[in-house]
Amino acid sequence: MKNYIVSFLKRGIVASALGPIILAVIYFILGQKGVIESLAVGDVVKGILTSILLSFIAGGISMIYTIEKLPLAHASLIQSAVIYLDYIIIYLYNGWIPATARVIAFFTVVFFVGFFIIWTIIFLIIKHNVKKTNKKLNSF
Repeated sequence: MKNYIVSFLKRGIVASALGPIILAVIYFILGQKGVIESLAVGDVVKGILTSILLSFIAGGISMIYTIEKLPLAHASLIQSAVIYLDYIIIYLYNGWIPATARVIAFFTVVFFVGFFIIWTIIFLIIKHNVKKTNKKLNSF
């Protein structure tokens, strides 16, 4: 258990460096859409800290795949649920998306479709690499 916590913390710390970059992208998009024109210092600080937390959790939860007894499908479901809750809570807390049923439903659909597409691509790449490696091993 201790190794999983250490792994979570290490992965989270590495990923949290991306927090301010994520925040810059979000503020850029909100600025382009006319949602924000200027920011108060408190909003910037809140945004920086919560985006670091967002990326820390999203990066840290990737340790779920190191739990050997956990099937891949279960690990993927756990990761997607944790990241979804992480994103939706922080986005709503910061006011990056409105707290309406329509927007939350749209966000949910986009999130899970995106998650499925990304993990399908990753799965296919890994499957291809394993097949290639097995072919090399069989040639010896």
